[in-house]
Amino acid sequence: MTRVRDLLIIAGLFGALIVFVVFGPGRTPPPTPRVPSTYSSAPDGALALYEWARAMGYDVRRLEYRPFEVTEDDVVLVMLSPSEAISRAHARDILDWVERGGTLIFADNAPTGLSASDALLEALKMRITVLTDTQTIERAPALQPVFDQPPVREISVRTRHALVPQRNDYAPLFGASGQVLIAGIQIGKGYVYLSATAHPFTNSGLRDRQHAALVLNMLRRAPPGGRILFDEYHHGLTAPPLPTDGLLSTPWGWAGTYVAVATALFLLLGGRRFGRAVPLREETARRSSAEYLDSMADLYQRGGKRHYMLRHFYADFKRRLAKPYGINPQLEDREFVHQMARARSINEAALLALLAQLRATPASDAELLRVVAAADAFIAAYGYER
Repeated sequence: MTRVRDLLIIAGLFGALIVFVVFGPGRTPPPTPRVPSTYSSAPDGALALYEWARAMGYDVRRLEYRPFEVTEDDVVLVMLSPSEAISRAHARDILDWVERGGTLIFADNAPTGLSASDALLEALKMRITVLTDTQTIERAPALQPVFDQPPVREISVRTRHALVPQRNDYAPLFGASGQVLIAGIQIGKGYVYLSATAHPFTNSGLRDRQHAALVLNMLRRAPPGGRILFDEYHHGLTAPPLPTDGLLSTPWGWAGTYVAVATALFLLLGGRRFGRAVPLREETARRSSAEYLDSMADLYQRGGKRHYMLRHFYADFKRRLAKPYGINPQLEDREFVHQMARARSINEAALLALLAQLRATPASDAELLRVVAAADAFIAAYGYER
């Protein structure tokens, strides 16, 4: 019987291993998201721009895994095709920061209405529209001789989108076929570069010398060593990854899961006991009620809870007096004594004085015992049972 069970365990483990191999992440690697993230070395990624800016001596950082905030120390904010919606509060914070002197480089490939950037575009009074489903603009010449260090004459845009300004105070920088593709907006002391294509800023786009020159001209507003912030917050990196995030999405995670399951099954099915566990005498022995009372009394005494104990005797004293006559023991003392006097002959002054002593805070343990003894004597004098 034991041999059959061991064979079944081994067969089950091999079956689980086959399932892990067939359906694990090694068979179907997770797709790489097509977003210009600074973590991506794919053609659509932005790792080259991140590393290039760092190599030029700028203080390059990522805005990730923390609340979204742009500070006075940040001189340039780069936002490329956000995949997570930009809230109105974040859009307002960005424009306030630009107005104080910051430079925003913003590029998006999605049209307004379907974009995560709608709130920011609305705040900038700009829209991104689709030209046609078939028309693609390949090249866009410079509309103004603004970018001249080094000079930029024409860039490759590869887009079907264009900017639709809803304001007059903007500068059309690049465009084609009567459409504006890259524009500049002066806001307070700062400046916004707005692009309807993210291609010039991607890893593949920066292979074009004209695109590299375009980026250099945009970064001229940043002083040497200034801080450039790349927005990864709106690429979904809002909270730090947990150790369990890759548990079932990576080969190492699946391997660890398999080892843990196999070990647990081995311990569960292969364990042996010599017999029923015998509890210790200390675990089975019950304490007496007297020991409990002694312990509680000692705690109250060490804590100096004389007032609390006397209030207990006060409530118990009134309940015992009132019970035979159906009087409410929660009544105020004078009303309670008055009701008691109506029910039977009683020394009202003595009872009032005793109730006042039971409500007071005794100065010592001896005073507490004296008051309780007086209450018991009063009960006994009027023939109440304990």
